[in-house]
Amino acid sequence: MARRITGISRVIIAPFTVQWPSGRCLLAYAREGEMAVVATVPSPEHEHGDTSLWDVAARHLPTNVLDQNEGYTKWLMNHGWGMSVTPPTGSRGLDVNGSPWTVEVYKSHVLKSPCYSSDGAHIGRLTFEDQALMQNARALLDVPTRYDGVRLGQVA
Repeated sequence: MARRITGISRVIIAPFTVQWPSGRCLLAYAREGEMAVVATVPSPEHEHGDTSLWDVAARHLPTNVLDQNEGYTKWLMNHGWGMSVTPPTGSRGLDVNGSPWTVEVYKSHVLKSPCYSSDGAHIGRLTFEDQALMQNARALLDVPTRYDGVRLGQVA
């Protein structure tokens, strides 16, 4: 069974492209102590709504990474931390404070040296106790992008 972390700290959620051009999941970023939390918000009604972020990192980084855990963790932290610097607004994302959440942790990694103001990251699936908030998050994937319907090789 996966380890669980609970919290009420700030969570930023936005659609995240996991397969070009329109395969998206919901990426959530939070902090728990000195560690970052980078997770998906499950949305099983969408094709890529329950994607493994670790697998996404593996597809986007070279296969000859010297330290796979270090490389994948930093890559995922980069995307989550970037959302905290410029939080998405309106139909592009949610910035949630004070709502209880739980993360099923699939992977934790402490970095060799701190990065993005964190010692490492917990990677997993994040859910909110508030089901209305879960629906609001899932609705972000219903917002069309300019790439919806575009096939590889076409120009949008």
